[in-house]
Amino acid sequence: MDEVAFKFEKYKFTKASLNFDIPGNATFDIGFMPKGTLFQNEGRFELAFDTLIECKETNTPVIAVSCEASFIFTNNVTKEDIPNYFYPNSLAIIFPYIRAFVSTLSLQANIPPVILPTINLMGITDELRNKTIVKE
Repeated sequence: MDEVAFKFEKYKFTKASLNFDIPGNATFDIGFMPKGTLFQNEGRFELAFDTLIECKETNTPVIAVSCEASFIFTNNVTKEDIPNYFYPNSLAIIFPYIRAFVSTLSLQANIPPVILPTINLMGITDELRNKTIVKE
């Protein structure tokens, strides 16, 4: 059996904020800001994935979370060697953790929970690729 090209190592939330003043009938805009750092000598990729949920009616932030995830490549790679499937898969792997955290954060605040829908993140794959830097 072939070895996998990368594996998910760990994640953590580094920042979270919640605006408790959410109108009862609020609708939301959801924005994602991914960026990556490839530690080439270690074969490690750090994904920083910020999520911002804004109230459409008031144009104010409702929830903002920052999450960091770490992936390990089987072999040390250069940025050019990173497989094309890595970028969308890394986002898809970490998104359920962000989705659950947002729901739990709002639910524990005893306000109507903010539940993110299942989202196709292919649209931000190029953004992650373009915002990936390399460190030795």
